[in-house]
Amino acid sequence: MRVMLLGHAGLKIETADATILVDPWLSPEGAYQASWFQYPENQHVINPALFTPTAIVISHEHQDHVDPWLLRQVPPEVPVIIPRYSSPALWKKISSFRPGKIIEVRSWEILKLSEQVSVYFVSEESPMNHDSAVVILGQGHTILNMNDARLSPAQIRRIRNRVGGKIDLLTIQGSGASWYPMCYEYSDEQKMDISRRQRLAKLSYVERAVRASEPDFVMPFAGPPCFLDPELFIHNREMHDGYFPDQHQVEEWLGLQGFKNTVTLFPGDVWDLECQAKEPDRLWEGFSYGDRFDYLNAYANNRRAMIRNVLQRFPHPTVSLWEPFRDYFEKLLQMSPYFNQRIGMRVGFEITGGGGGEWSVDFREGLLGVCQGTNDCVYKYRFESRWLLPILNGTLPWEDFFLSLRFSVWREPDLYNDHLLGLLKFATPEALRAVELFETSLNQEETFTIQTEGRNYEVQRYCPHAGTDLLETAEVLPGRILRCLAHYYEFELESGNCVNGICPRLKTKRR
Repeated sequence: MRVMLLGHAGLKIETADATILVDPWLSPEGAYQASWFQYPENQHVINPALFTPTAIVISHEHQDHVDPWLLRQVPPEVPVIIPRYSSPALWKKISSFRPGKIIEVRSWEILKLSEQVSVYFVSEESPMNHDSAVVILGQGHTILNMNDARLSPAQIRRIRNRVGGKIDLLTIQGSGASWYPMCYEYSDEQKMDISRRQRLAKLSYVERAVRASEPDFVMPFAGPPCFLDPELFIHNREMHDGYFPDQHQVEEWLGLQGFKNTVTLFPGDVWDLECQAKEPDRLWEGFSYGDRFDYLNAYANNRRAMIRNVLQRFPHPTVSLWEPFRDYFEKLLQMSPYFNQRIGMRVGFEITGGGGGEWSVDFREGLLGVCQGTNDCVYKYRFESRWLLPILNGTLPWEDFFLSLRFSVWREPDLYNDHLLGLLKFATPEALRAVELFETSLNQEETFTIQTEGRNYEVQRYCPHAGTDLLETAEVLPGRILRCLAHYYEFELESGNCVNGICPRLKTKRR
């Protein structure tokens, strides 16, 4: 079995009887309205044979994993294999631009793609998070492709046991994929501090995943993205010591934790699982991530006209968007009383440019409604009107827009609200109900004991955010703070209050 890195999270896996593409992203226009681009560039791996695989496997709906440009060029008889989530968003996204067969597979269900190759997905436990690992089995080898998924250590160990105790290659995201803190109205010093902490939390999760999977080799990939639009270019600084470390930085960090089995590939490089050897693409001779800004400046110059063309597809409206905004959110407010209660605040939207205005949505019980003005809002989004119309008509999903980093957000108190994002990104009663059922069924009775800074605390075992087993995912920070590494929620051990998000209290008692 041979694995070629196509760039970012894209893989081409070849056996004697099959060629499988996993999360291929090769569009020359990047993703997220030309805000993200592949780093380093991967156009040279494109050839006619790439468009005739046995199957394409896609882990989740983000645009750096679902590439319309590539999928449109693949014959419709080539099946696209996807996980079955509570929301049909991934299926709808692919079917909107590509005719052909889409096969949805339940978590842990094995699908045979050829005589020698099988695949299955393992999805995150909470239906709030639509990310899945991909397990590829072929010719006696196993690849665990974690991409962006944050599986629990128990899930990872179950995968390892299911495949006979041996994982030949673990591929895992070492870089972040978020708009926090870059789009928040913090000082530069605050952003740098938060980014460093986010980076360390992400790398700590990578370390735990490697220890749980015990692979023969580890390949960090799935980022970092780069930003070539002049308005976004500043976010490339996140590669230095922020939330978007490059593969070599992840490899160096893992080396400091004692791992000597890390493999770094560039687009076009191949890892042969049988020989346990790398076949480098000669294009990268002399390339260094340390020269990133010379490389990125040249890359940006080459993409300038293309970025301009993408932005021109999103003209500013010439008529007011107030009525479609009001109608959209009035419908959303009727979908889930549970989500409304969990949001429980007034959210403002400052829409700049033609057709825009200052409007708000109130999720508080007894005050539900949509109105003009943003007074008394504790959460405010600001972005151009050119983006609002495609959001409202469903052609631009909220999460895809947020990942573009083409907005700013302010909040007071400074607490993340997961249910606000969940409502925006799912917006279907079935998906919202699945989250409600999961969260209201979490086991809050089982406990364990933590000793820190001279005190003992009895703590509920399962995280109140997403039900992750804290025995496996918790770390204790200075100041008696418990952090769940699954999604980085932090709780005071003394009070149980969540200190960085809006989340039910962690049950805790000093002993």
